[in-house]
Amino acid sequence: MPKSKFFPYRRLILALCAAGLFISTAVEAADATQVPEGVGVVLGGGGARGFAHLGVLKELERLRIPVACISGTSAGALIGGIYANGLPLDEMEREFNAADWDQMLSGKPARTDIPYDRKRNDYQNYLDVSFGLKGGALRVPRSAINSQGIELYIHKMTRDRDIDSFDKLPIPFRAVAADLLTGDAVVFDKGSLSRALRASMAVPGVFDLVEDDSKLLVDGAIARNIPVQEVKGRCAEHVIVVDVSTPLLKADEIHTLFDVVDQSSNLAVMRNEQEQMKRLDKRDIVIRPDLNGYTVASFGDHKAIVERGAEAARKMARQLSTYSVSEAEYQAWKSKLVRPRYPVLDEVKVDGKDGAFTKVSSLQESLAFSSNTIPVGAARNRLAEIFTGGEYDKLGYRVDSVSGRNVMMVMPVERSIGQNTLHFGLNLSSDTPGDSRFTLRAAHEWTSLNAAGGSWRNDVAIGDDKAFKTELYQPLWRGSPVFVAASLGYQQSPFKLFNEDHTVFATFNNSIVETQVNAGVALGKYGEWRFGLYRQDNDFTLSQGIPDDANNFRFRDVGVQTRLVVDQFDNPRWPRSGYYFSGKLAAGVPGLGSEVNQKLYDFTGEAAHTYGDFTARFTAKAKGYVDTKSDDEFIPQTLGGFLNLTGYQNGELLASQVALARLMVYWRAASLPAVLGSGVYAGVSLEAGKLWGNDFPTNKLAHRWIPAGSVFLGADTILGPFFVGMGSAQGGRLTGYIYLGVDY
Repeated sequence: MPKSKFFPYRRLILALCAAGLFISTAVEAADATQVPEGVGVVLGGGGARGFAHLGVLKELERLRIPVACISGTSAGALIGGIYANGLPLDEMEREFNAADWDQMLSGKPARTDIPYDRKRNDYQNYLDVSFGLKGGALRVPRSAINSQGIELYIHKMTRDRDIDSFDKLPIPFRAVAADLLTGDAVVFDKGSLSRALRASMAVPGVFDLVEDDSKLLVDGAIARNIPVQEVKGRCAEHVIVVDVSTPLLKADEIHTLFDVVDQSSNLAVMRNEQEQMKRLDKRDIVIRPDLNGYTVASFGDHKAIVERGAEAARKMARQLSTYSVSEAEYQAWKSKLVRPRYPVLDEVKVDGKDGAFTKVSSLQESLAFSSNTIPVGAARNRLAEIFTGGEYDKLGYRVDSVSGRNVMMVMPVERSIGQNTLHFGLNLSSDTPGDSRFTLRAAHEWTSLNAAGGSWRNDVAIGDDKAFKTELYQPLWRGSPVFVAASLGYQQSPFKLFNEDHTVFATFNNSIVETQVNAGVALGKYGEWRFGLYRQDNDFTLSQGIPDDANNFRFRDVGVQTRLVVDQFDNPRWPRSGYYFSGKLAAGVPGLGSEVNQKLYDFTGEAAHTYGDFTARFTAKAKGYVDTKSDDEFIPQTLGGFLNLTGYQNGELLASQVALARLMVYWRAASLPAVLGSGVYAGVSLEAGKLWGNDFPTNKLAHRWIPAGSVFLGADTILGPFFVGMGSAQGGRLTGYIYLGVDY
């Protein structure tokens, strides 16, 4: 063929060959990086048992199983939503391990961060519940646990993601809540991710509900605990279901009313689970981790629960590997999981109106930052700090994009029970010699009396201990650390005199009427320092024993005093960390009308530290009157009773000066649901006490250190610290004790 005729065809053939080579190379490249479809993952609710979801997801990653989409309810929504947002599992696990779950789920700020003025009564045994007087009615909170802490934590874990469709997340996601008004499932598919997760896990009566578009939203478990239909056939053909729900009790396991309530709620959840399970086919996989021994409240055991989840998935590795893909395909899928970033704020604004005792302007001032760009973590910390003041039920927020600027809109919710609050408490004690005591307590506080933040406080005790105190507390201006306080009080203190065989032969009552006027400086979250004047009118009367005119006497003590308190215990009842100091000095001044010129000192120092599951708490106390004469009247100081020289009865040892040193070592054997308390403990105490000065003839061991010790079981309950123990001391006898609300 002539060259001139072949040339056009040769160019066409070369072009076609080049195109074929390009298409082949492109197809091979596409095959190498093709993103697999993956499977749907359904994560059910179950409280703390839901930590098993994290273990299962870790195994799915190890088996190279891509996830097409996730749906979750309650704990399943929490873990599924955080993972769908792109946070790596190892980082999520580190965050969970670093969290103080007991503190967060207690519904209260860390006690070490609370202003001392709000925790001064923590050593009185009041129930851990506040009641309000508002509008002429008694008010109670809408939930047992305030959600502020957990809500801020969810904001942090979701990096404040707000998006117009959850399908645009690195992994498409759905969260399920329930409408409290209808019982219907409410599916979140857009908007604030933190709000969706918070609503899905709002356990009715435990956490406050979430209001959204005129709906009252609670935990989705009551409507759709295993939300298969949000995944199956919508975004994935095949699904992996992780069921961490609590199994039904057998007949021989139902013993108490709590068991009946649990069984009833579990039955309701089981029925909606069964409806969802009917949507599965034979290629779908259901994983049920062995969580025997772990409850919905076992947050302290989250590491072990994660491992149970991983173990369950490993046992099903053969079935799960059906959905495994090649390393190249898996990396192509995983490249979509872009780690979420914290937003940087340009402004913080308050979206709300003045309340009955709060001002938007004051809150706005407290949220002012000097920098033009504000880290969202710093703003969250500021909200947490303001919340410790006790004026708000919640300081929620959202992050809006306004004209290209990130604006945090804070939504305050004023304390629903108002500023007029009531507390009630109970003290009980009994020991084997037969001494039993019973005291009811009540406290009233009216805060925000004026613009400067003044308050009126009242305390009443009836029973074996009788007392009343009223105090007006007034800062010089709102937020001022300087304050003045005036109080009037009455108390009746019994003193028993014992024979050598530890039996009572006489009982005195000292009726004390006391007035005080003090100025002071609030030391923020650490404590306070007061100084001022006092007057005590003491009236000793014999209530049991042989009457004698010398047995009844009165004296007046008027003088000056000062007291410093530093309180950084994490828990005043069962501290696991922190320290406490209280020091008081007082002196009678005859020039002010005092009939005595003796001087009083009263010091207590404590420290606690935890080593693993064991806590060591050391206490040193010293109290007494000095410069007393043999014919002077004074208030006897006492030792005796559980943990105050165990082996002696309450107040069995009397003198003008006493001291006590004590080491308690206790092991936290189990945790309790936050609505019931914090934990169950077992421990021992080593004690040593000493009496000197003007002592009593029956104190044969006066001026010597008296060793003592005890063993005990205890619990930190909503009713107060509870103890069952026994112990003995030199000169005492083996004694058993039961205490509720003991002041130790």
